[in-house]
Amino acid sequence: MTAHTWLSYKLFNLSLTHPLLLNMLIKSKVADRAYVNLASKLQSSLDPEVLLAIFKHNVREYIPLCNLIFHADNNISAAEISAPDNVNLRLDLFNHGYVLGQLECGLEQSLTMAQQALLTQLSKALSNPLYNALEYQKMKLLAFKDSLTGLANRNKFEHCFQQLSENSHKKQLELSLLIIDLDGFKRVNDKYGHQTGDLVLANFAQLLLQFSGEQVQIFRFAGDEFTILINDVDKHFISCFAQGIQNAVTINHSLSEFNLSCSIGSAEFQCDDTLDTLFARADKALYRAKAKGRNCAELAAGTELCM
Repeated sequence: MTAHTWLSYKLFNLSLTHPLLLNMLIKSKVADRAYVNLASKLQSSLDPEVLLAIFKHNVREYIPLCNLIFHADNNISAAEISAPDNVNLRLDLFNHGYVLGQLECGLEQSLTMAQQALLTQLSKALSNPLYNALEYQKMKLLAFKDSLTGLANRNKFEHCFQQLSENSHKKQLELSLLIIDLDGFKRVNDKYGHQTGDLVLANFAQLLLQFSGEQVQIFRFAGDEFTILINDVDKHFISCFAQGIQNAVTINHSLSEFNLSCSIGSAEFQCDDTLDTLFARADKALYRAKAKGRNCAELAAGTELCM
C-alpha cells in the first residue's frame, strides 16, 4: 500500500467499518501524515491566494471539498464563490489565541464526524502560514503607499515604471509620464501651517483619484509633486487629460479657496529612455509650464517614439 493510498479520504471513510481500535489507528495515521505533508507544502509561499489554493488541492484528497473562501477583517481572501447547492461549513482559524478569520468550505456532500475532525486538524496547519502571508502583504502594501494621501508612493512609481516600460517595448505601446505641481502650495503652508497644507494635499490626491483607471496610475512623488503614468494613449488624450485635471482643480472648493491651481509637464517614453531621462524631460516641461504662469501644461519635445 503506497503512502498516497494511505492519504486518500476514501480509505479514511472505509476505516469507519473497521473495529474500533483499527479504525482509530487508521484515522490517526492518515491525519498525522496529511497534516505533516500539508504543513510542509504551505511553507512555499507568502501569497494568501496561493496558500489557499495549496490547502484546497491537498484537502480534496481526503474531504469532498469543491470551493473555499477565506474571510478576514483585512479583506485579503480567495475570491471563489460557493455554488448555492453546496453544503457550506465554516471553520474559525486561530493564530496565537486570536481569531485570524474564517474558512468557508463548499462541500459536495455532508461530512462525517471523522471528516470534520480531519478538516479541523488540517485547518490548523494553514493558520500560521496564512497569518505570515497576510502580515507580509500588509507590510508590502505599506511600503508602496503614501501614508498622508493614500496614493501609491515613489517606490511604487519606480516599480510600475519598470513594468510599464518593459511592456511598452514588448507590445509597442505608448507610455507617458505626467508631473504635477500645485501652484501656490508653499504659500498655504507658510500662511496656514502644515496641518492645513496636509489637508490640501489629501484633498488634491482625492481629486486625482477620480482620474485613475486601468491605463492611468497616480502617485505622490514628494511634497506637493505628483506623478502619473499613462499607457497606450495618444498625445491628444494626454492633452485632454491634463486639461481635465486643471479644470477640476479650478472648480474644487477645498482647493480654489486657497487660490490654488496646478502646472503639468509631460513626456512620452522613447526607445532609449530610462526613468531618469524620461523624468528629466517631463520635469523640464513642468518648469516651462510654471514659467508661463499658473495653470499651464507643457508637453516635452519628443523624438522617435518606441513604436
